[in-house]
Amino acid sequence: MNINTLKLKNLTSFNKNCVADTDILLYNKKQVLNFINFYNYIKQAFKLKHVYIDNAAFYLVGKNLVLNLLIYYSALKLSFFKKKSKSNLAHKSSSNIYTKNGLFPKQLIKLNKLNSATITFKNLNKEVNTVKALNLYKNIKKSIFTLLKKKRYLLIDLIRVTVLLIEEKISIKFFTMFISQIFATLTKKSHNRFFLILKSFFKMIISDVALNDNVNKIEGIKLKMGGRLRGKTRADVRSITVGTVPLQANSKCIEYYKQHIFTVYGAFGLKLWIYRAKQGIKINT
Repeated sequence: MNINTLKLKNLTSFNKNCVADTDILLYNKKQVLNFINFYNYIKQAFKLKHVYIDNAAFYLVGKNLVLNLLIYYSALKLSFFKKKSKSNLAHKSSSNIYTKNGLFPKQLIKLNKLNSATITFKNLNKEVNTVKALNLYKNIKKSIFTLLKKKRYLLIDLIRVTVLLIEEKISIKFFTMFISQIFATLTKKSHNRFFLILKSFFKMIISDVALNDNVNKIEGIKLKMGGRLRGKTRADVRSITVGTVPLQANSKCIEYYKQHIFTVYGAFGLKLWIYRAKQGIKINT
């Protein structure tokens, strides 16, 4: 989550340079805590409805609060829309604006002396390249479908999120979250098969020219997981490396994220590195 006071010319547009700049010093401690608590509240509320937030940014335009969200509707949520509603809210438009103060707690508006509060969100589902997603689905459905036979919606989400990751429209944190969700549903007998399928999946992402045709294409992926794999009494570590991942070079662009996965077999630690062919370094913590 990012907090800043930059004025927006167009609230529906998401400027990456604008979001990256933060200036928390212009706020007092109570405002920062209020914004962070409200963001956590919104994130948990959306997650219960199978809607995930990738990134968020707060802006103060005078005494008007603006909250920008990058959201993703899961396949389970989209199926619910198709069954229960004639109008699919997730596909109406790529960006929407809500200016009702009722969406914000009254305490947040009073404490910060705000006149109004606005939520703007960008729909990541509209950003998915359908051609790439279909080609990726055809290539991996035979190998991974048996692993996720009863959780087919996770397979659909993984394909869509992978396409968004390749085109740099989501963060590595968001991609890691879906990998951890898949691992959490597996039995201990499926752990080895999961790593084998994941390795072939990473190879496909790097080697497929039609899929990985971005300017800053992915050159290497490394995954490391530790925990009681296959239900063993002692923790073990498994590592997957596909392509080249120069971890000792600070001048390279390496995206990194780590996450804990809590399952019935205990807690697991997941680390993921993604190397792109461009200069600079990007680390998400």
